[in-house]
Amino acid sequence: MRPTGPCFIAGPRGYFSFESAYSSTQTATLLGTLRGFFDKSTIYDADGRAWKAKGIESRFKRSWWTLLLANTVYNPRVTVTVLWREPKAYALDDLKFAYLKAVDRDDDILTQFVEAEELTLKISRAQSFAELTAVYVWMETDHADEHTG
Repeated sequence: MRPTGPCFIAGPRGYFSFESAYSSTQTATLLGTLRGFFDKSTIYDADGRAWKAKGIESRFKRSWWTLLLANTVYNPRVTVTVLWREPKAYALDDLKFAYLKAVDRDDDILTQFVEAEELTLKISRAQSFAELTAVYVWMETDHADEHTG
């Protein structure tokens, strides 16, 4: 069993994204995989299940040598397969909390085209996964031309 379909991803250090067709085969930097990005992330699917990784399959194994190389001179993008624990049910408020926490920690990624206050308000008012998806799509849209006449 694995997450599929539309999913929100809440990761370490305020990472938050949406994928309309989530796959367990992911691409990331070698350093990110060695530092446990997938182990520290939660995937929220549209069916109300929260997923946590139990590990990854990769051709690169964690060692002091690969960690040193990835931190200094060799940090390629690698493809990994995420292995999953049994999912747990989540409440919509759990997903909204993760989204709001990411907005609080944001460094102009989530708020590139919108103000944090307006985004926070829209997240708080959302009543379903679909509404949060609509907020995310709205958030990613450049609204610069809306204010000109």
